[in-house]
Parts: sequence; C-alpha cells; structure tokens
Amino acid sequence: MLDSHAPNARAMNFSLAIGVLMLVAKWIAFGLTGSSVIFSDAAESVVHIVAVWFAWYALRLGNKPPDADHPYGHDKVSFLSAGVEGGLICIAAIVIIISAVEKLVVGVDIQKLELGISITAGAAAVNLALGLYLLRTGKRNRSLVVEANGRHVMTDVWTSAGAVVGLLVAQLTGLLWLDPIIAILFGANIIREGGYLLSISVKGLMDSADPLLLGSTQKIINEYCQANNCSSHRLRLRTSGNLVHVDYHLLVPDDMRMQDAHNLATQLEDRVRQELGLNAEVFTHLESYSQPEGHI
Repeated sequence: MLDSHAPNARAMNFSLAIGVLMLVAKWIAFGLTGSSVIFSDAAESVVHIVAVWFAWYALRLGNKPPDADHPYGHDKVSFLSAGVEGGLICIAAIVIIISAVEKLVVGVDIQKLELGISITAGAAAVNLALGLYLLRTGKRNRSLVVEANGRHVMTDVWTSAGAVVGLLVAQLTGLLWLDPIIAILFGANIIREGGYLLSISVKGLMDSADPLLLGSTQKIINEYCQANNCSSHRLRLRTSGNLVHVDYHLLVPDDMRMQDAHNLATQLEDRVRQELGLNAEVFTHLESYSQPEGHI
C-alpha cells in the first residue's frame, strides 16, 4: 500500500493555513456589519482553528509506529480527534444560537451589507474548495482525521452560505429580524453535523462492528477455504484510524503438516490484505478440525 502520510499531512497543512486566513476575513466582516449570521460564521471559524490544530497533531501522532506503551500503534487518536472536533462544533453552534436569540430580544442593527456579503461569499467559495479537497483526500487514504476536518470545513461553508442568504434577505426585504432567525437555523444544522462526528468517535473508540467490511472479509475467507480444503470461524475486525485489525481461526485437516498449514494461512492473509485494499493487519490462529469446539 502506498504511504498516505504525505498527502494527509499536506492536506492538514492547507487546512490550518487557510483556516487562519478565513478567520481574519470573517471577523473583519462581522466588525463591519454586526450581523448575527456573520458572527455565527466567525465563531464557527474560531472553533475550526482549535479543532484543526488538534487534528493536525492527531494525524502526526497516529502515524507514529507501535512502541512499548502502545503495541497496537497510535491510530485510535483519530477517533479522539473526531470526537473533539464534533464536540467543538456543537459548542460553537450553541454559542451561535444564544447570540442570535439575544439579537432577537434586544434588536437587530446591520450595517455595510454589501461589503459583508462580498467577504463572506468569498470565504465560502474558498472553504468549499478546501472542504471537497479534504473529504476526497481523507476518503482516498482512509484517514478519519482528514475526513472529519473536511466535514467541519463543509459546515463552515454552509454557515457562510447561510450568512450570505440572511444578509441578502435582510437587504432586499428590510426585515432585519430574519438575520438572527437564519443564524438559529444554521446553528441547528451545525449541531447535527457535530453529532455525526461524535457518533463516529464513540463507535470507533468502542470498536463497533462494521457489517459491510465484516461481510466482505468473510466472503474472501470463505472463497479461499472452499478452494483449499479448510474452513474458518471467529472472524473479528477492529478499525483503528486508517488501520484495520483482522483476526480469525483457520481450521485445517488433522494430517496437514505444520509448514503446509502455515503457508496456507500466509497466502490467505495476503489475499485478505490485497482484496480489501486496506492498510490491514491480519492474524490467523491455526486449529485442526478435531480440536475442541470451545478452544481459544
């Protein structure tokens, strides 16, 4: 498998650099307009910078090789990163909604709408390109850290789009109270995206099963065993960042030589890694057909 560290690291470097530029632009736009939706956009960008820095660190930590303290590697930090990012997104959304409600109570005053719309629309376009790039890179290299950051950037795009829509509506209708209302709606959407990342994090940290991946792996093993006079049971998978741990018991005839059984297992392990197309660690426990059924 090709080393995916370099493109993932490059993607996170882009995300961090562009995130800082977008943060400055959005706070300038908020200072000029006083808009609730632009504030929501700027507040989400503050959270994004914190989250992307943690993701940047997590990506580097996750690529460290196994050591005495972490014999299975450091890949699970990607699930922790996704959880932190999801939690920060939800916090930002709550701040956005509270601010918008406060605007509804005390009154809305928006200035320099045209300039605010231009800056925010430009930021949305840049973040759209960045978000699509991160999502593509994360999925191609099976990096949850990069993919989660891409999802976070896309929530930023939707928030910016909402800010532009809110300002345009306020400008065309004169109904300034629509500005905080739209901010509340987009805050709710951001909570949904943050909840999705939290769900991924919890499932990964709890080693939840992936039915599709489990089924694909079992099919590969079954087809191999049918052609090689063996069988299997107790297949288990555990996803750890971009690494998949696979282990199963391979049952062979009682009269098969140890060397032949070992070769059989090695060939099957290679086939599982090759056909799954993943960065996988495959472990085989050899048994004979006559071993007791409860044997571990």
